[in-house]
Amino acid sequence: MLIEHVRNLRDWNESDFDIPDPEYDEASLNALADDLNIAYQSKTNVKIIYRVNKSLEVHEGVIVTLLANDQAIKFSAEIYNATLYLQNIVKVDTYD
Repeated sequence: MLIEHVRNLRDWNESDFDIPDPEYDEASLNALADDLNIAYQSKTNVKIIYRVNKSLEVHEGVIVTLLANDQAIKFSAEIYNATLYLQNIVKVDTYD
């Protein structure tokens, strides 16, 4: 009984730090799409905050391709390439 209690306390403590899925209304989804399109067209550097496995990751680089059918983007950083899905993007910032 004590082992299960300790396990439940650890699980409960870890769940306090879980990041929920981003929820978008139509206006914020359109704003996100506009930001991504502008960054893609101008080939400016972007900083994308992305949710993975209930935590956040920061990706900095350039958007290579917009994948409308997959609702994703191809992203290129200095040392890696990635496919990022729109449903998990929390925030997009552009910079030079």
